[in-house]
Amino acid sequence: MPSRKEKALLKKLERLASKMTKMALSASRGHRKAHKIDIFLLKDSEMRRLKKRFLPREKGPANVLSFSEPADWPHPEDRQERLGEVYLNLDLTDGMLNKLTPLLLHGVLHLLGYDHKKKNDRIEMEKLEKEIISKIQNPKSKIQNPNDKSMT
Repeated sequence: MPSRKEKALLKKLERLASKMTKMALSASRGHRKAHKIDIFLLKDSEMRRLKKRFLPREKGPANVLSFSEPADWPHPEDRQERLGEVYLNLDLTDGMLNKLTPLLLHGVLHLLGYDHKKKNDRIEMEKLEKEIISKIQNPKSKIQNPNDKSMT
């Protein structure tokens, strides 16, 4: 059961995830509508266990994990479609919003289909992460569509 502090943090993260999703969709992959994202804050030991189970070949810390939700997954409690789940490591971030925000964004972008297995994909994803973080910190800045070559 999350503490009162963790519940407040989750509310902030949920609002941020919604904002991030809209920003990323407007940047380049607007063919999908925004869906709800379930966010979980876990201890390091739980994150390592999940990573070992679902990503056994991946190296590095278990700071963020994201899992897309199958299209036909039932949700009788509400009719809102979900994009998926993002798991964040509470221990590695000390539960600080400024440390959780970039990890949340990384997970959201994975749910939207971004990846970093190939160099060009990694460059595109990192650029969009920087632009969205900048936009969150400075709401008047604009996010460039990576497909728009006229602005480069």
